[in-house]
Amino acid sequence: MGQKIVPGKDEVCVEGQQVSGAEPKVYIMLNKPPGYLSSCSDPFGRPTVLYLIPQVKQRVYPVGRLDLDSEGLLLLTNDGTLAYFLTHPKYQVVKEYVVDIEGETRHDDINRLLSGIVIDGVKVYPDYARFLRSPDNIKRIVIGVHEGQKHLVKQLCFALGYDVKRLLRTKMGPLSLSGLDSGKWRYLDPKEVNALYKTALAGQEGEHNGGKPKNQISDS
Repeated sequence: MGQKIVPGKDEVCVEGQQVSGAEPKVYIMLNKPPGYLSSCSDPFGRPTVLYLIPQVKQRVYPVGRLDLDSEGLLLLTNDGTLAYFLTHPKYQVVKEYVVDIEGETRHDDINRLLSGIVIDGVKVYPDYARFLRSPDNIKRIVIGVHEGQKHLVKQLCFALGYDVKRLLRTKMGPLSLSGLDSGKWRYLDPKEVNALYKTALAGQEGEHNGGKPKNQISDS
């Protein structure tokens, strides 16, 4: 028979052992530097992003991934629901990347991107893209996507004939990397967590109401 308990007041024991409450949810934003794996362990002993947050006692997991040589905004959490919302394309949470490139840039490259690029047999539509002026004359392009295929942004650049020299994730939904130095991290505040949930749920609602995702993938 079921029995109601009052959290924080009632004590629950199984075979004489007290059952502790659920682990508190933890939300961390890390500015990942290159050279760290977006995983919790590596069979070859390479450093992972967990090396950068030794003070965190809770077991947290990266939300999505950044390649070994990529850098920028990475979330880590033990909230599986939010992690699912942020990584599944149906919730349309856009991630923004700033990419340093080499190669000839053409006037119609942005239109080519936004018109869709075939990758692995499917046509990928970025949410947005634009060239970014750089004071040091480095060629840069900003690309926003809500899909999560492996190496997606790099493949979009390769399709245009660019060589990727640096890839930096700067935004995830309403979150921005601004003000967080490479290798540093901080906890998200409740307003930021709520904003992530609202963004994901609004994206799903828009899809259910018949609105097309900003970044569509269709058969080529």
